[in-house]
Amino acid sequence: MEEIIIVLASDDHYAQHTAVAAVSMLLNHKDARPLHFYILDDGISTLKESAITATITAKKGVVTFIPCKELEVRAFTSGHLHRAAYLRLRIPQLLPEDAVKALYFDTDLVVLDDVAELWDYPLHGCPVGAVRDFGIMASARMRRQKEETLGIKAGQPYFNSGVMIMDLSLWRKENAAEKVLETVTTHAYRHHDQDGLNLVFLGRWESLPLRWNVIPPVFGMPLKVLKDAAMRLDAIEALKKPAVIHWAGRYKPWEFRRSEHFNKSYYQYLAETEFKNAAMPQPGDMKGKSLMRQELRMKIARFWQQFYNKND
Repeated sequence: MEEIIIVLASDDHYAQHTAVAAVSMLLNHKDARPLHFYILDDGISTLKESAITATITAKKGVVTFIPCKELEVRAFTSGHLHRAAYLRLRIPQLLPEDAVKALYFDTDLVVLDDVAELWDYPLHGCPVGAVRDFGIMASARMRRQKEETLGIKAGQPYFNSGVMIMDLSLWRKENAAEKVLETVTTHAYRHHDQDGLNLVFLGRWESLPLRWNVIPPVFGMPLKVLKDAAMRLDAIEALKKPAVIHWAGRYKPWEFRRSEHFNKSYYQYLAETEFKNAAMPQPGDMKGKSLMRQELRMKIARFWQQFYNKND
């Protein structure tokens, strides 16, 4: 039987979150095809690897760890983005040669729908399928920055690389991973390998429904999205039935106590993993961060969502 191939990249620090992402996919998977998780292992301890394995196999998933600690990655990192994020560029070489397609997910997210729908989404000959990044596209400052550094003009879409369908056959044929790595090792791009991916695949990526990568500029409904009619309508539609909640950026769900609007789903899926007894919350760099502020933003976003649902 055909397997649905899922790829996650993690170091020891993100092992718990990898288990949460994986179990969220398994609990929402209704299709008969099994989920096979390939974990790009950038130094996960034996204890945490066992916990991830137990979490996945208990929910009828299959898991394979690919050791990556010895792989050399020469690329610019900063802030909340670390070395493990670049390992996704090695997926075409690291996975078995007979793997011709893969779904890649970041580990700071939960999946609320069946990934089989994403697996079957047509790419129409493109090497990659991804979701438009409203955080970049709605920001005049970021659009200028992308045009100056990448040559991607304001009218051209830009994608978030946290969720991708990858045509591994095309990636291998085009040596795409090496092309992206070359760009990110010679430039200190603001958005790292995501910028490199957008540059290499400019005009050659399939735009996926926004619901498959709902990031803060969508679930937070900031003014820059609200005032753009097309983006506002897309965001409201995606929030009717989000398939992926992705805490891209500085605010992570595990940094704060459980809250109704911001991170409840993370805690719900955490309870289904072997990490359920971990001490929570797990604060990181908390400078300038406030759960109260996030909760307020999301309450305001829900107000606008309800308002426009009634009036659009």
